[in-house]
Amino acid sequence: MNNDKKPHLWIPAQEVDDFSKKPTGRGNDYGLKHEEHGAKLSKGLQDVATFFKNRRSGDSFEEQDLFAFKVTLQEKEDIANQKAFIESEGLTINAVKDKRHAIVSANRSAFDTLQQRVNRYKAKGTKKAFQFIESFEPFTASDKAAESLIKYIERHKEITEVDVQIMLLPEMEPASRNRAERDISKKILREHGTIEGAPYHMMDGTSVIRSVLSPSSLKTVSEDARIYRIERTAFFRAILNSPTGILKHDFHIDRQVDVATLPTVVVLDDGIRFPDSFGDDLVPVHWSASGCEYNPASFGHHGTKVAGKVVFGDISIAQEPLVLTPRARVIDARISDGNPTPSDVFSARIREAVEKFADIADIFNLSFNDNRSPIDGDEMSQLGSDLDQLSYRYNIRFVISAGNHNLWRTQGSLKDIIDDDDSRISVPADAMLGITVGAVVGADHEESISRINEIAPYSRKGPGFQGFYKPDLVAYGATVLQQDGHIPIDDYSICLSCEHKLVPDAGTSFTAPKVAGDLAQIQQTVPEQDIGLAQALLFNGTTSIFDKTGISQEDLDYASNLYGRGLSSPQNCIYSTENRVTFLNKGTMNRLTKRHVKFYIPTALADFRAKRGHKKLRITVTCIARPPIDRTKGSEYSAAYISASLHRLNANGANVVDNPAVSDNRNKWDTCCHFSNEFSSFSSGDWEVWLELFTRWGVKDEDEIPYSLVITLEDLTQSNNLYSEIIRETSGRFQQKQSARISV
Repeated sequence: MNNDKKPHLWIPAQEVDDFSKKPTGRGNDYGLKHEEHGAKLSKGLQDVATFFKNRRSGDSFEEQDLFAFKVTLQEKEDIANQKAFIESEGLTINAVKDKRHAIVSANRSAFDTLQQRVNRYKAKGTKKAFQFIESFEPFTASDKAAESLIKYIERHKEITEVDVQIMLLPEMEPASRNRAERDISKKILREHGTIEGAPYHMMDGTSVIRSVLSPSSLKTVSEDARIYRIERTAFFRAILNSPTGILKHDFHIDRQVDVATLPTVVVLDDGIRFPDSFGDDLVPVHWSASGCEYNPASFGHHGTKVAGKVVFGDISIAQEPLVLTPRARVIDARISDGNPTPSDVFSARIREAVEKFADIADIFNLSFNDNRSPIDGDEMSQLGSDLDQLSYRYNIRFVISAGNHNLWRTQGSLKDIIDDDDSRISVPADAMLGITVGAVVGADHEESISRINEIAPYSRKGPGFQGFYKPDLVAYGATVLQQDGHIPIDDYSICLSCEHKLVPDAGTSFTAPKVAGDLAQIQQTVPEQDIGLAQALLFNGTTSIFDKTGISQEDLDYASNLYGRGLSSPQNCIYSTENRVTFLNKGTMNRLTKRHVKFYIPTALADFRAKRGHKKLRITVTCIARPPIDRTKGSEYSAAYISASLHRLNANGANVVDNPAVSDNRNKWDTCCHFSNEFSSFSSGDWEVWLELFTRWGVKDEDEIPYSLVITLEDLTQSNNLYSEIIRETSGRFQQKQSARISV
């Protein structure tokens, strides 16, 4: 091992202190007059009853006497806190829009009882908990259409039909769900619509019916109360650019690399066709999902380029003949046959691939997006949710492209592109447990609308679902020239084509697999090849590509939705060095415990006299949680988050909290807490990161939420042998851990 390549330091259990935490809660008394408030609630329920009565003719609920309607809580309330009361009234909470708004359902008997109890509350003030409810309202057809669907119909008034995904109410009993599928399918046919395949069941059991309907029929069908949401059908197809040049370089594999020891990434794409001279070891498995036909005209056109980026990263053309050094191998999991694939079929194929390969690989690259339109953002996309469910269930990571747009063809400047709402990320890049990758330009070219280190002209940006940061990080990629769409040749545009040539290509399709390969390399060097720690290291080791000095929180949020946490830099993640030391810790936390995790600052750095105004130490903290997720809970999608807080020893030796005033990523309910801070005056000794878990409903007090923690110290003076001093002064308290590469 190079003397400046040192193992990371493991924080053992004896350096972690747990403290009991007693969650507190309190009710609110709104001082409402039960006569007035009860009358309002009673009228709301009567409106719901009238709504159903007016639609009972032909309504598929006629025989079942089932009512679905909206419940809105008071401003200070939370569905989670009132769940027990709502359900005690005989209501099923089918879906949560946000913490105050939910869609509920009840059979006829329970609905009648609810009306009676509300009337008693109005008359006598009994059941005081009704004060926590602001209103009851009908759940109408206008509540169900996704914003992107509404915009599409408004923009294309000439269309006679639209392909949609009709999502039924979540949390229905199987018998009710099956009956609803039959009834709604019949109604679609009565409205002269078509049904595309059998109903699809999402990972959480929610039923989706794909149909083609006229806009007017769409409104009629959506009046069925068991329909929760209607979205335009997402289609997935690889975007292939016409080659703008073919390099005549000869290339071959570096045979000194033991391919059997390389990590493995599953490439979910349209096939991989490497040259025969590469041998079979780089692609040990070729597999196709059920129903994915072999199409020789399209096989491997996209997937080969994607796989090449996983295996080789960027290909420099500075030498000839080129020697390609593999860093990973790939499983060819074909889920696309070159034809546009609807989201239900696409999701089923991905699920099949994960079930097939999750036992032998933790990283799945998906370089496909529905590039026709950006995410809605108010609700998690169907495919994004399914990817998250698979990630959570199998403890795998999807590396996902942010998506591409063509705004660079029409907009006058990069700022105009960024400010256009249509440049927002596209499905499934909103998956919160996924790693979404954007593109920045790696080299300057005349006529490129983006310069080096700026977001690529085609790359989509954030925010993601509910305003959370997306992309998670970026990688260098190609640019496109605005005048003619030409893709110039540089070290970041070169791809290996299925014709066994080197060609330039551009898109986040090729930055995502580059990061997937980075993650695979990192995973092989962490204890037990833990994928959570590998992801935390990936995020922790990113390189900032813009100056954060004096930046406001508003400007940092803006930049973070372009570049995420920074540029993927695996060289910062795999080893510690004398001047850059990384501490690792992982575990689980529950709601009843706070955790203090120790790390060490050596005397030499604390006592070093830096120039006035100069910082001596930078600390970067990254904590990634793996929370339960639930699409039916709307904005409450993520059920837990872990807050990380930095506590240091000041110049007087006192333990003080010192989080940055402007933070990279300390947002509530995000899956990642990530921030850096710099220091000039401090004391040596044990510093701490304090972790605290916060949960939403559905998570019990004793439920354990996994986390991965990475703390990196950087000696900004570059003069104090930081690593060696920590080892010497702590006398083995922190273990040197680095895993050797093993055969997968």
